[in-house]
Amino acid sequence: MSNSYEDPGRLGSDRWAALIAAWQRYGSACLVVNCGTATTVDAISDKGEFLGGLILPGITLMQQSLTHNTAQLQAQAGRVQNFPRNTEDAIHSGIVRATLGAIEHQFALLKSASAVKTIACVLSGGAAEQIEMHLGMQSNRVDNLVLEGLKIIGDASA
Repeated sequence: MSNSYEDPGRLGSDRWAALIAAWQRYGSACLVVNCGTATTVDAISDKGEFLGGLILPGITLMQQSLTHNTAQLQAQAGRVQNFPRNTEDAIHSGIVRATLGAIEHQFALLKSASAVKTIACVLSGGAAEQIEMHLGMQSNRVDNLVLEGLKIIGDASA
């Protein structure tokens, strides 16, 4: 893999490890999504080049931001609904749909920039299951992608 980040030293080691693991698994263009405290949506070209990616607040962080910084909103569990009719569902639906929109948009950009027809979308992280069930496209969930990448890096260094 090659890293085209403007300042490679500023790319988070967790993101880089996940990218290495995804490339090792698929060896082709893919979108690597880590759903944790932050959600990262990173693209790998079909030549193994890290093209760049997005960082947005994770599901819990978005909810905390709304409940701590907006009057009269409380942190209560909601469900994803097409047309939410209560505040809890409206917040949760908005958070999930914002995350889905970022993923689906970056996937479309990668697909249009790629020479290959098949592009993997890899989901990882603690909130991956919440996103996976609503994602409108094929995806592969790998629960320990960062750890896989760290093992690959460690094995290569030995």
